[in-house]
Amino acid sequence: MNKLLILPLVLITAACGGNDEVASGTFDDGDGNEGSYSVRGDDENSETVIKSDEGEVRISTGSKASADLPMGIAIYPDADVQSSISGLDGQSSGAMVVLKIDAGQNDVIDFYRAQLKSKGIDIKTEVKAGDMQMIGGEGKNGEGVNISVTTDPSGGVNAMIIGGSGK
Repeated sequence: MNKLLILPLVLITAACGGNDEVASGTFDDGDGNEGSYSVRGDDENSETVIKSDEGEVRISTGSKASADLPMGIAIYPDADVQSSISGLDGQSSGAMVVLKIDAGQNDVIDFYRAQLKSKGIDIKTEVKAGDMQMIGGEGKNGEGVNISVTTDPSGGVNAMIIGGSGK
């Protein structure tokens, strides 16, 4: 659909604004569907919200980034949330969070392995290649999660957590 074409415009608007400046408006995706968007913040700390009849998407960076993850999965202790994106509609939801963590890969993977187990999510995939490790799992109700951890050249690791559920 063409509605995703509005996203670059919204992100450019966010980058051009000053701190706490609010930009908002409506859009038509070309197929007769309408929606709205709002942008708050600046190029380092921003939140963009896109809403339509099909659902809502939130994109956050810097201090405005959300620390909420799907399925009650916790953020690694003392992790620095770099960015997040979440979306939901009437039947499904999902989120992606990017973290900077001052820890080793194995410690982070072990933490999230325990998180998944405590939530009843079975690990179905494990990959270790070079400076990257990844685990992925699936819950009994169709929820899924993928956690990848890479070594950061400046120290510590970067982690990306993607999860969601649907009916």
